[in-house]
This record gives sequence, structure tokens and C-alpha cells, in this order.
Amino acid sequence: MKRRREDTLRVLKQRRLPLHPALDLPLNQEEQEPPFLRPKTRTRVRRARRGQLGRTILAAQAAAMLLLAGLAGWAGYARVMASDRLRVSRVEVRGSHFLSDQEVRELLGSAVGDNILGLDIEALKARLRSSPWVADAAISRALPDTLRVEIRERAPLALAEADQLQLMDEDGTLIEPYGPRTAAFDLPIVRGLKGASAEVLRDRAERAGGLLRDLGELSAEVSEVDVESAGELKVVLRGAGEVLRMGGPPYRGKLQTYLDLREDLERRCPNAEYFDLRFRDRVIAKEFPSAVPKSNSEPPREAGPENAVVPESGSLRSLQAPSLQDPSPQDLSPQDPSLEDQPIPSPSPEPDPLPAVGPDAHGDAAQPSPNASEVVTG
Repeated sequence: MKRRREDTLRVLKQRRLPLHPALDLPLNQEEQEPPFLRPKTRTRVRRARRGQLGRTILAAQAAAMLLLAGLAGWAGYARVMASDRLRVSRVEVRGSHFLSDQEVRELLGSAVGDNILGLDIEALKARLRSSPWVADAAISRALPDTLRVEIRERAPLALAEADQLQLMDEDGTLIEPYGPRTAAFDLPIVRGLKGASAEVLRDRAERAGGLLRDLGELSAEVSEVDVESAGELKVVLRGAGEVLRMGGPPYRGKLQTYLDLREDLERRCPNAEYFDLRFRDRVIAKEFPSAVPKSNSEPPREAGPENAVVPESGSLRSLQAPSLQDPSPQDLSPQDPSLEDQPIPSPSPEPDPLPAVGPDAHGDAAQPSPNASEVVTG
């Protein structure tokens, strides 16, 4: 070992390298004794156990920290809720055509001026739906002070003649009484609701509303809708006031078919009491009882099927469409006993038998009244 050290010093001197005092340390560190001696047996250090008092102090410290955190949170919440910047000062209303913004504010009640974060949105929606004009509503917050309200209003389609005249929507919901405020509405009148129970009134109103909803823009041609006790729908048109028995849906196609034939039907059946559209591809015209012949001062009319006065409750005609050009013969039904002594013009030729009527709109086979005129539309 000593020799190796001497050899190392000699090499350093030959290379003329400076000798550092640290080089005087022994090179073999393994031969030196370690500065620390590891004991042969390990000593186990035991942590001191906390007593009951220590655990109580620790629990009190944790509770105090939680209390301080809760108080800090409550103070922050109270400060936010009391902030004037978060009070509702603006209400944006969309979708309202009949209700004014002021009426919407009145429905919202005390929401205007309250803190926007503390509002009960569902309760505000329920308040808006309490108005008969509001079908549905949506409310959202826009921080810091704006409340956005979107309303879907009910659209009046008719005036329901119940205990009083009221606006009615397509679902049969009665909106509000007709008065100066709603006088601008020019709507058809729904009859047959007066004196009915709440359930029956609701059912009849729904039927009438469904008819008008199905007609769409053609509802502008309707003056009245009469809901009969059996649920049948009878429509009175604007203008000449023709009466149509509609039967079941679809209603739009039936009314459009009649409007296409309207001029021809008015010319061919001027004394029609009503037109029955309940049969598929047919229009059945029921005529009023024929009038008593006028005085002899009028010029005599030529005898013929189109000018015959038939003493009965109605007459039969069969019109083939789409030509509808030549009048069909009329059929004489049994005489009305009340008109036995009145003069009757020359009888017209015996008509052809009335063609059979196909199934009605409901799919049930049906025959028209024997005192009716028939127009085949297809």
C-alpha cells in the first residue's frame, strides 16, 4: 500500500503536477473505519399514544375549522344574494302576440326586483301557464339582471257559443269571453255547446277544433260549425250560407270537393236544405219542401223535370260528375197529405233508378235519404 502511494507521488512529480493536500488522504477508503457504526440489533421506536384529551382537542380543532368554513361560505352567499347588481330589472318577452309585456310582468309577480339566482323557475312557468292565453312557456336567466321569457300563445280559431261567447283554440280550449278587447277577431261560431256538461262541452269543442284545424286556410270559408248531440258536425258556409254535413275526417278534401262543384250545385239544386258530404265520392243534396205555386199572374213555365213542383218533402236528382251539364230527371215521391188539394203540374217522365251509394267516410255502407239529390264526384 505504501509502495503504491510512493509510485503515485513519483508519477505526479514527473508530470510536474501540483500536489493537493487532499492527496495525502489514504486512497483505499475501504480500509478506513466507517464514521458510523450500525448496531447489530434494530431498536423499534414506538409513537406515543394520544389519550382521550388529545383526541378531544383534535376533534375540536376540526370542528372549528369546519365552522369557520361554513360561516365564510354563508357570508359570501348572503353578500351575493343581497347584491343590487343581481336583482331582476329587465324582462325580455318573445312569442307574445296578444299579451303585452306589462301583462307578462304582472303574471311573473314579484320576480321583477328579486335576486335572479334565488328565483324558482318552475313556479314562474306555472304562473304563466295559468293565463288562458299561454299554452306553454320557457324561462331562462341572463346574468346579471335579465330574465328571458318565451311564450307559446293559443291561437283562436272560433267563437264558442257556450254560456257566453268565448274564443276557442284548435284543441277546444276556451280562452276568454268575446268583448271589446277581442272584437277584431273575425272567426266562425261553434254552436251546440250551450247547456252541455263540462265533459260533453269539452268533447264537442275538441271535435269542432279538430275540424277547423284540418281545414286550415279553408276555414275562412266557414261561418258556423254546429256540433249535434250525436257528435255529427254541420258547417254553414259564408256567402250563400250553404249547409254541409261533414261526417268524419278528413274534412279538408270534402270541403275542397264541394267548393270545386259549388257553382254547378247552386245552379242545379237552388232549393237545397243541406248537402251531405258523409258519403265517399258523392254529394247528396237534400231539398226543402217545394213551394206552393204562385198566382196566375206569373207567366206559365214550361213543364219539365227542372220546373216541376213536387208536393213532397224533397225531390230526387242524380247528377253525374265531372261533366255536370245535363240535368237529370226527377222522381215523384209519395205526396204530402197536407198538399193533396193543391194543383200539381204535369208529371215528369219516370226517372232512372237512383244509383247505389257506396260506403261513407267511416267505411260503413249507408244509403242517402230517399228525398235527396245525388252528385257523383268520382
